[in-house]
Amino acid sequence: MLNHKLFVCISGLLLAVLLANVNAIEEPEATLIKEVNEQNLNGAGLFKSQVEVTNGISQSSEGDVNGIKGEYLLPGRDGEPPVRVTYRADASGFHADVHEA
Repeated sequence: MLNHKLFVCISGLLLAVLLANVNAIEEPEATLIKEVNEQNLNGAGLFKSQVEVTNGISQSSEGDVNGIKGEYLLPGRDGEPPVRVTYRADASGFHADVHEA
């Protein structure tokens, strides 16, 4: 019985080490290219936000107290095209459209 428990513990430890190595695939560190954050604090809640990063991820949005609209871009993996998501959110809910960029 002890050998069985020892085998299970060692197998679990080995699996954890292997998974840690798989997750340790190095990707270049992303750095910030552009950042915009504008706010109008006059009660209307107007704002504009934009972020762009060297790994191809970008986001932009603008809105006020009545709603927000924006988009974000995610790079494709392994030769796949990037994905662009455009959205709006207002009193009727959140509405998103997903497109290949």
